[in-house]
Amino acid sequence: MAWVFTVYPGVRYREHATRRHLGAPDKYFALRYSVNGKRHEEALGWASDGWTAKKAAALLADLRRAHATGEGPQSLAEKRQLLRVQQLEAEGQAKREQVLDISLGKFFQDYYLPLAKKNNGSWRADEIRFNKSINPVLGHLPLRAITKKDVEDFLEGLLKSGLSQASVNHHHAILRHAYNIASTTSVDNVWLFEGQSPVRGIATPNPYNERDRFLSYEEADKLVAAAAEKSMDLHDAIVVSLNTGLRLGEIQRMVWLDVDLRHNILTVRDGPKQKPGGKVPLNDEVKAVLQARLDRRKDESPRAFPGIKGEVRSFRSEFERLIEVLEFNKGVEGRLLRVVFHTLRHTFASWLAMAGTDIYRIKTLMRHKTLKMTERYAHLIPDATKAAVHNLRPPKVS
Repeated sequence: MAWVFTVYPGVRYREHATRRHLGAPDKYFALRYSVNGKRHEEALGWASDGWTAKKAAALLADLRRAHATGEGPQSLAEKRQLLRVQQLEAEGQAKREQVLDISLGKFFQDYYLPLAKKNNGSWRADEIRFNKSINPVLGHLPLRAITKKDVEDFLEGLLKSGLSQASVNHHHAILRHAYNIASTTSVDNVWLFEGQSPVRGIATPNPYNERDRFLSYEEADKLVAAAAEKSMDLHDAIVVSLNTGLRLGEIQRMVWLDVDLRHNILTVRDGPKQKPGGKVPLNDEVKAVLQARLDRRKDESPRAFPGIKGEVRSFRSEFERLIEVLEFNKGVEGRLLRVVFHTLRHTFASWLAMAGTDIYRIKTLMRHKTLKMTERYAHLIPDATKAAVHNLRPPKVS
């Protein structure tokens, strides 16, 4: 088909022989113009693609203006290239915005948890805390939309709900770790989080987590006697903890290969969460309990307490029910004053101090990592300096 000029100078078209558009032959538009005596011809496109003579004329006016001013694309090819660049930039920005709009909840599931499962033994606790407390309040918000005030209000709400400071600090640590991961994780060369973490600068007071309660000798005897009527596993575990300071988990993991009744030594292996092990001397009371367990051993289980293996929760419940029957926690307010199984370890250290054992030996027997952890028992050690002030000078001769 021959070219047909339109009413717009420099704009022409030709019709397709068979293809139709809006009831008429489809038209292919093109530009024809001269710049500095040189003729230019630029192909545009079909009417079915959206081109009209008027749009073609407007484009031609833009090109002539660019030639006159020297600014902007001066050919259709340059203009198409510019539009393509702009389109790519817009697509890139849209993709970037999509990455940055990831919610805290989706980030936790897609990035935090998989990494925690590889590197963090406490990932299950993190998942429970997140799903129970963090996700309902902050999970729907994009990472970049959460503010410092949002985090402060959330943590304050946990405290008001009755959570301990230690538990609130765990939630704070999850959020801090989440933003650390997000700021070093990229998707399509876009960091999941940019800028300053909203957790930064939020103080986490050190919680007072030390138990003040320890059993008197009379309470311990009463507990041991009552436990013997309920369960020998319970009785023996209580005696072992009171006389060695072993934690429940350490009793649960104890194997006979680590028990040397000939030399009265128990080897405690290093435990999870960097709980240090070591050598623990056995007194006659705990030695008798372990020897009795060995004598009535009926199977080839390597564990000294196979009855509580994998059932620590029910074992704790059994202990707590016994404490309730004995009314050791009756009228007690504050969880740090309540008797729990760990109170037995605290009782062991307290009795050592009351017996005059020096702080360094207590540290060794408790297998504490630092002396600071042991110093809490120092006030129980009989202090000769208290008596010294009464002997400041010789008595007067009358």
